[in-house]
Amino acid sequence: MANISLSNVSFSYDSYDTIFDSVSVSFNDFDKVAIVGDNGSGKTTLLKLLAGDIVPDKGTVTKSASVYMLNQINALDSKSGGERQSTELRRAFDSGAEILLLDEPTNNLDLDAKAKFFNDLMYYPFGAVIVSHDRELLQKMDKIIEISGGHIKVYGGNYDFYVEQKRAEQDAIYSKYVNSKKEVARLNNTINIAQNTRQHHEAKQAKDVSTAKRSKLAANSLKGKSQETEAKKRNIIQKKLNQQFDLQQSLSAQMIDDKIKIPLPNKPFYSKELIQISGLKFMYGTRTIFDNFDFTMYGGQRIRITGKNGSGKSTLLKLICGDLKAQSGTIKTFGKIAYLNQDLSVLNKNKNIVENIMDIANCLKHDAHVIAANFGFRGDTSIKPVRVLSGGELLKATLAAILGGDNQPDLLILDEPTNNLEIKSITILEDALNQYRGAILLVSHDEIFAKNIKIDTTIHIG
Repeated sequence: MANISLSNVSFSYDSYDTIFDSVSVSFNDFDKVAIVGDNGSGKTTLLKLLAGDIVPDKGTVTKSASVYMLNQINALDSKSGGERQSTELRRAFDSGAEILLLDEPTNNLDLDAKAKFFNDLMYYPFGAVIVSHDRELLQKMDKIIEISGGHIKVYGGNYDFYVEQKRAEQDAIYSKYVNSKKEVARLNNTINIAQNTRQHHEAKQAKDVSTAKRSKLAANSLKGKSQETEAKKRNIIQKKLNQQFDLQQSLSAQMIDDKIKIPLPNKPFYSKELIQISGLKFMYGTRTIFDNFDFTMYGGQRIRITGKNGSGKSTLLKLICGDLKAQSGTIKTFGKIAYLNQDLSVLNKNKNIVENIMDIANCLKHDAHVIAANFGFRGDTSIKPVRVLSGGELLKATLAAILGGDNQPDLLILDEPTNNLEIKSITILEDALNQYRGAILLVSHDEIFAKNIKIDTTIHIG
């Protein structure tokens, strides 16, 4: 059996940024394995270690398998990006390598290209290590490996198994946290009882002295011994309390709390026609994208636009938003519309979170702080500059600005919103969109995402 093994591997790009801390893991030439984790956790770095493109600071990488590395392709145009991705994937499968190393292989692929990739992967006779946030792909894996905090954890199953195990882990952590809270209450109660008992004894001793039943010297001696004994007990209990507080802090850091709260707006959402397109004609140079195209969307609908790369899906969204002008035909929109693009460039990077919420939600500073808190930005985190936010933080801040206020859009337009998000951020987005009561117009290749946000109509173009 050919494989690649990491043994006690540590790696960092600089002294402040430890990616891996003494990790050991092995990959063989027959399992299909997915790598998951937050952005910046080290997923691509792991592939580079396996490929030999970089070497560890400590530990060893042992390789007896041939490998083929497919790096992530970033493309400005979905059609050209999809064509390049398909070409590179063909080369990977044709290589016959015993372990394929694939970084986000389904990015840029349309539905047909994804289906072909899934089929090729299923029938590929050797192993693969795949970095991906595509849950449809993760569902087809033999194992899932999670990278978090410089460490690696192996889950021996597909995505559903991984989610189930993560949920069980969270339940266990929460149970320990609750038990620790109970133990703290019990210890504090023990302290209170001991304190009340001591006060009772001291009062009794004072009474005994006053009635001359016991000499003052003997009473003071007994009081001193009692206080010494109590001090020892109190120190023991305080040590136990400190241990519980440390445990709670550790458990709290492990608990996942990404819940966000979207308010119900004071105004009703627009219920009539939101978009009315008639006789639309649009061309890029001599290439016709739309010719006599009609489209109508009503308030409350959740519509998904599908089609091959280059068929005009993103173009249609830009035409509706007014970023592009049609050669002929009419496009009418009604109500308030918000557009969430792939790169989440809605916010002003030179301002902080609260300032952006004030600008976009058109609200006062106090209200902006409340909105920020509803999306997990409390205290000083609410005034973090947008330019320093992580991918997940940027998503939540964008959602806060667009959906957090009373004046929510009647229509939210989304262009491949899950393309650059890790799984945790995708589930946050799904939660937000399921709380939102307005209409949604979506372009996405992500079947699971479309299902989870309850898309009720699909329109195929091209």
